[in-house]
Amino acid sequence: MLHTTCEFLTTDELEQIHDASMQLLANVGVIFHADAALDLFRQHGVKVNGRSIHLTESQVMDAVALAPKQFKIRARNPAKSVTVGQGEPIFVPGYGAPFILDENGSRQPTLQDYENLIRLADALPNQDISGHLLVQPGDVCPANAHLHMLHHGMVYSDKPFMGSAAGTNGATHTMEMASILFDQPPNFLAEQPVTLGLIDTISPLQYGQETCEALITYAQWRQPLIIASLVMAGATGPMTLAGVIAQQNAEILAGIVLTQLINPGTPVMYGAASTIMDMRTGNLAIGGPEMALIVAASAQLARFYGLPSRGGGGVTDANCPDAQAGFESMLGLLTAVNSHNDLILHAAGILSSYLAFSYEKFVMDDEICGLVRHYHRGIRVSPETLAYDVIANVGSDGNFLEEAHTYKHFRTAAWHPALCDRGGMKMWMENGRLTATQRAHTRWQTLLANHRPPPLDKTTIRQLTHYIQSHTQQSSIVNQKS
Repeated sequence: MLHTTCEFLTTDELEQIHDASMQLLANVGVIFHADAALDLFRQHGVKVNGRSIHLTESQVMDAVALAPKQFKIRARNPAKSVTVGQGEPIFVPGYGAPFILDENGSRQPTLQDYENLIRLADALPNQDISGHLLVQPGDVCPANAHLHMLHHGMVYSDKPFMGSAAGTNGATHTMEMASILFDQPPNFLAEQPVTLGLIDTISPLQYGQETCEALITYAQWRQPLIIASLVMAGATGPMTLAGVIAQQNAEILAGIVLTQLINPGTPVMYGAASTIMDMRTGNLAIGGPEMALIVAASAQLARFYGLPSRGGGGVTDANCPDAQAGFESMLGLLTAVNSHNDLILHAAGILSSYLAFSYEKFVMDDEICGLVRHYHRGIRVSPETLAYDVIANVGSDGNFLEEAHTYKHFRTAAWHPALCDRGGMKMWMENGRLTATQRAHTRWQTLLANHRPPPLDKTTIRQLTHYIQSHTQQSSIVNQKS
């Protein structure tokens, strides 16, 4: 069986992009706004000029060669652990939206929204990791929000969770809470990945202090990291896509080198998020062909370096879950999977160029994830699936409904949607002529009402609660009283 591979770059073009990135790293450099990172580079013989580091090709390639091609992230339910790099796409919900879109319009998310979304991520069949920072809760102090989000990710889902990238504190709190969750000493966690950190560059060619702190902390714990770059063509990078990809590549590789200098063999993922700025509006544009092309090309570059890749996703510039949201999200998800990205971040829920999250869009995108996953698995050809004997037995005047072969395969040979309407026009009219968005609204409410979070023992819950209380800054208490 062949799998469709979406590739837009030739081997020669990959080499040209690589060479351009090497020149950027050697001659222009990447700025790191963290003394600890600069000290690490100096200790390993990297040229440092002020806050700018300059890498040779051999330094880059030696570091890249240390990173594993495949790794496993352990879930508290071992059956839900995921292996990155084995060829099956891993879907993760949206990340970082500052607003919720509901039937009353756009509003600030609450911690209750966050709990709801984690519970939905646990209930939805195609979300493989529950995520982190799905939305930004506005009713808790920002300095402590990550503690509550980590708690909800651990308690309300038994799927793998992502960690906080809020500097040293966020990463340390993640690992200490994970130690409680898995009831294992810290040295055990260093031998078995239990979370995934997202490290974003600042384009052009920079890493922020908080980002560096999180990277260093997770690497010390030997936890997997997505090193990601979002270059905006025409704003924080050149207008041409080849130039964007070369700049993005340089930014990502600099972070990967730092990770391997800290702890050789730490799992890393090559993370692409670059796209264009719409010159008519000045807004980030994530739903068009440019981002899809960059995602596909970046997956090729990841394979060029022997690294697992992260792409996105069910992304759209639409401001509500309408037809635009549907076709843009399908383009993003289908491209990400067909270009063999190992992990798909922002797979579900995102609206308005990352600015909003929608309950309805969450379940609609999960449906697309299931469709794309089934499509990606292709057509299996064997004596059993060719079904010659079955066809010969039925002949030209029978049917296959009563055949044992049909009963054996009907659940797995076809994709069975939970949300799509296949009942026909008459039934649709009789059922109230509901739109996909209306059906999605009913589905997420039903899932929340009926899905029970996987049980976690009371001692662990009590320990996690105590940890949050002991690490909560006083400002959040004031915030809750005001």
